[in-house]
Amino acid sequence: MSYRETDDWYFGDYSGRLPGRSYSLLLNSVIITLFAQIALTTEPTFDTPSGQIFLRFTLNIIELFFISDYIGKLANSWAQMDYSLKGLVYSALSRYALVDLCVVLILLTDLFSNDSFVVIGVYVFKALISIYFSSFRLVLMRVRFIIFDSPAYTFFPLVLLSIVTYVMAFCIYLLERSNDSAHFGSIVRAFWFSIVTMTTIGYGDVTPTTSLGKVLAIMFGIVGIVCVALLTANILEANAKFNEIESSGKI
Repeated sequence: MSYRETDDWYFGDYSGRLPGRSYSLLLNSVIITLFAQIALTTEPTFDTPSGQIFLRFTLNIIELFFISDYIGKLANSWAQMDYSLKGLVYSALSRYALVDLCVVLILLTDLFSNDSFVVIGVYVFKALISIYFSSFRLVLMRVRFIIFDSPAYTFFPLVLLSIVTYVMAFCIYLLERSNDSAHFGSIVRAFWFSIVTMTTIGYGDVTPTTSLGKVLAIMFGIVGIVCVALLTANILEANAKFNEIESSGKI
């Protein structure tokens, strides 16, 4: 029995064939909904009878989806092997099938709470696998190319930013340690101000009090802007290189 690879609603299988575009979008929408549901269970305003009914109903829908997703992929994989007993065992014991089975078992049992590290970790892993085995794989290939093609060149501004951040923390420690020991009493404590300044975040929760410290913060902030701009430019250059390789048919 064969399936069209162009079928937008194809479940996919555990033998290597990707799900259809529409199904991939649906799957990732369900994963986003699941994360939202987990987040809302920690919100006190939903700790009401109606809120609990809504959250439980949402979780039940998600459980049904993941169960049908697992069964559908398993059935498709079994079909690829002519419904043989050996094919069923091989499909059920494949690594991605076992991951999906773990997700289903965690959803159906209350062994771990939904906001535990175990449950969140399994869901994140499932989300990453779902994205990789979908039409979004090309996006991941692009990101991998940008990171690993020429990391020394692409991320040199990041290395430079790290070094300058340390230098700033050291300088601001020397200038402000006697005025605000709680925030600048050590190089480690000064790192918070240095990082938020160099990355141009600038929360404003910690500020130098001396004039020289303020001038130093301005100077290092400008250097941080330059480093971030260089990093952005290098990433865009790597992205353009990927486009050239992709258009040549090498990817």
